[in-house]
Amino acid sequence: MKVSVFTLGCKTNLYESGQIIAQLQKAGHNAFHGLKEADVFVLNTCAVTGEAERKSRQAIARAKKLNPNCSVVVVGCAAEKNAQQFADIANVTYVKGVANKTAIVNEIERVGVDVEQLPSAYTEVAFATQERTRAFVKIQDGCNNFCSYCIVPYLRGRSRSRRIADVVEEVKQANAAETVLIGIDISQFGRDTGESLPQLFYALQGVNTRIRLGSLEARVVTDELLESLTKINFCPHFHLSLQSGCDTVLKRMNRKYSTQQYYEAVQKIRQVFPTAGITTDVIVGFSGETEEEFEATCRFVEKVNFADIHIFPYSPREGTVSANWADTDGVVKTQRAAKLNEIKQHLKHSFAESNCGTVQEILCERKRGGYYEGYTKEYLRVYFTGKAKIGEIVNVKILEPYLDGAKGVLSRL
Repeated sequence: MKVSVFTLGCKTNLYESGQIIAQLQKAGHNAFHGLKEADVFVLNTCAVTGEAERKSRQAIARAKKLNPNCSVVVVGCAAEKNAQQFADIANVTYVKGVANKTAIVNEIERVGVDVEQLPSAYTEVAFATQERTRAFVKIQDGCNNFCSYCIVPYLRGRSRSRRIADVVEEVKQANAAETVLIGIDISQFGRDTGESLPQLFYALQGVNTRIRLGSLEARVVTDELLESLTKINFCPHFHLSLQSGCDTVLKRMNRKYSTQQYYEAVQKIRQVFPTAGITTDVIVGFSGETEEEFEATCRFVEKVNFADIHIFPYSPREGTVSANWADTDGVVKTQRAAKLNEIKQHLKHSFAESNCGTVQEILCERKRGGYYEGYTKEYLRVYFTGKAKIGEIVNVKILEPYLDGAKGVLSRL
């Protein structure tokens, strides 16, 4: 059968779709990523926001336009949250939650709803297909944080870690120029198995790939962690989740650090990796956020001097603690997001400028509009000219800030 696997949401979801495809292909099916004409559509859904859940439902209609006689199998977080919203739609034959969703190959022709109990330990399945210039390898699932605004722990379950030996084996098998280690909260890696992130990095010494990390919590940035990162071919880009630069807001969010602790983590990083790109997420207009609290966030992001910021206006999520609290006016959220975006653009430009005149190793990812595109180890997007091959790492001289990153030219050292 032709099976289309369509992914919404995070990189962890994309990796798990790769696992589903690998197993379907092994079973003899013509399985592939993306919403293309097929006999069966597997929709790997997201529910982090109401909008993500709506897009998950919309994907069913898009599948039916491609093949009115298709079967649609719905899996993942949105199905875990509310399976019935999909089960009642025409062409949907099977709905499965988060638990064992990557084993769908054995259930592709089943009918009904199956939302199993979430596992308490990491479940090993087939390695994922790797169809991009960089490989993604999942090392952890679930989350123990229970931030007041977040639905993820209720849908993904408690944190559970993969064994180091299995991670190393998949990294070696992927054989990519760059490998990104991902999970729902990789900061919690090893706490349930007696292993740790530093142990993982030491185990990756000598593996022929450069290593990039998914999002981290500032509280795991220790001397031991940073020392272990110096032993591998590490991309010094740290995405440290912030959410707010104001301590009173952080407390309401149930974030387990202060701005001072966060800043100390940033200073530790820059002592070991002086040119590191440090990026983050910020929620504006969280329930009860005053103008003074927002201004504190603006001052803090400028103090940290982020390379980039992902800005999210707060959206109450049914099933979370903060969903019961008073929301901030939508116009205020929009205004605050716009103001923070001005600061973000200034910081991004400054980060690009700080790289000008240097020669950087770029993973060449694509070519369009006369430029090759890729990222430095520090995650600066670079548009460059010259002659390169997609998927190879090349030396590029950074010339000037350009668009959302910088412009460069191939350098022959």
